[in-house]
Amino acid sequence: MNHSALISSCKNKLSELLSMVSATEQAVLNEDEGNRLVLDNINFFTKSFLLTLCANLETCIKEVIHSIGSDIDAKLTTANIPLNIVEWKYNTKNKKTQNSNIQEPFKICMSRKDVDDLVSGNVYRTKDAFLIVGVDLASDLPAWETWKELIQSIVTRRNNIVHHNDDASDLSFGDIKTYIRNIDAYLSFIDAACIR
Repeated sequence: MNHSALISSCKNKLSELLSMVSATEQAVLNEDEGNRLVLDNINFFTKSFLLTLCANLETCIKEVIHSIGSDIDAKLTTANIPLNIVEWKYNTKNKKTQNSNIQEPFKICMSRKDVDDLVSGNVYRTKDAFLIVGVDLASDLPAWETWKELIQSIVTRRNNIVHHNDDASDLSFGDIKTYIRNIDAYLSFIDAACIR
C-alpha cells in the first residue's frame, strides 16, 4: 500500500475516534444516567482518547516509513545494483571485493523492527526517521515550524500522562477533538512532504 493510501486509512481511524469522542461528550453534556460509567469517569475517558490518538499517530508514521522503505527496496531490486559496489564505496575498512556477493543485489530490507526503533510520536524523531527514507518534513520550513510545536505539545501531554502520572484534570473532550483535527491536518502535511 502506498503512503497516501496508508495516511487515508489513518485519517479514517481518526474520524472514527472523533465520532467516539463526540458521542461520549454528548452523553456527558446530556447527563445521560444510562451512561453512569462515562459520567463517573470523564477524566479516564479523556486521557484514554488522548493515548489512543497518539498511538494512532505513531502507528501511522511507522506504517508510512515502512512503506516508503519497501518502495525503495523495490526500486533497488529493479535497478539490480551489485552489493559489492556499495560495500566497496562505503566500507572504508575493507576495500576488497567479496566474490560471494558478486551476484547479490543491494537491498536495504527495512524491517518493522527497524522502523519501530526509529519512530516515536516525538516530532524530532519523526523528522529524522523520514530523512532516512528521503523525505524532508522541514522542506516547507514555515509549515514545519508550526507543526513541530503543535504536535510536540500534544505528544508531551500524552507523555506526561503515561510517564509522569499527570492527572490531566484540565483535559476536555473539546481539547481532544481539536487534537484529532490537528493530527489529521498534520498527516496531510506529511503526505504532501512525501510527494515532494
